[in-house]
Amino acid sequence: MTTLIVFDIDGTLLRSVPAHVAAFVGALRDSGLTEIDSDWGGYTHHTDSWIFREVFRSNTGRLPDEAETKRFSGLLHERFTAATAREGVEQTPGAAAFLRALEADPGYAVAFATGAMREVTEAKLAPLAVTGPVVTANEHAFREHLVREAVHRSAERAGAAFDRVVCVGDGPWDVRAAVATGSQFIGIGASPEPFGDWFPRTHLFTSFDDVDPAADFTLLPPAGRVAGEPDADRVFAPRPASCPCWN
Repeated sequence: MTTLIVFDIDGTLLRSVPAHVAAFVGALRDSGLTEIDSDWGGYTHHTDSWIFREVFRSNTGRLPDEAETKRFSGLLHERFTAATAREGVEQTPGAAAFLRALEADPGYAVAFATGAMREVTEAKLAPLAVTGPVVTANEHAFREHLVREAVHRSAERAGAAFDRVVCVGDGPWDVRAAVATGSQFIGIGASPEPFGDWFPRTHLFTSFDDVDPAADFTLLPPAGRVAGEPDADRVFAPRPASCPCWN
């Protein structure tokens, strides 16, 4: 059996959420956007590109163009790397060793699907020396589409579909993406609270040292406990330019 494991990054492999949020808000303000709704979980899609577009629209009455988005991505990268230059970014316990073990096992492949922009993502992943496909918010604005793209690129690389796909994440948007794509799911965190009181503790870990990647991580949420896909998430086009998530 071949298994693809698709990792979120912030809060999952790295304890980088506070630094990323601070850099994100700073980059928005550097872009001249001062009216910012910081209820990040309240946005329809939990990705940097979607939230930037919505904040830009609410401040200016229009969507950002390519140059404005590129500038924002650069500002985010600059702020994040400056804030973490001295101490780096703490890894979730066991993360690097877990990745190395998977990459050494021919029965597994790894990919990364993050809601962050590409420049800052490359800075975060550099110490981990990852080799799998990396899909970021530069490619798709919908979280579910990030996972779909990661699976698509990984299957292209492998030359065949995988028998099993397992998503790994730390937030309710990660659970929604796993359910939407029919993937199994591993939660990273100390409590099931971010995922819901129904979430099985057998699927919850604070350290990758305790994760057996061969275990069954099928999710069976009670009816109505995981929100359905908003907008037209199921209308997915691999490769960014033609995907409806940018409409």
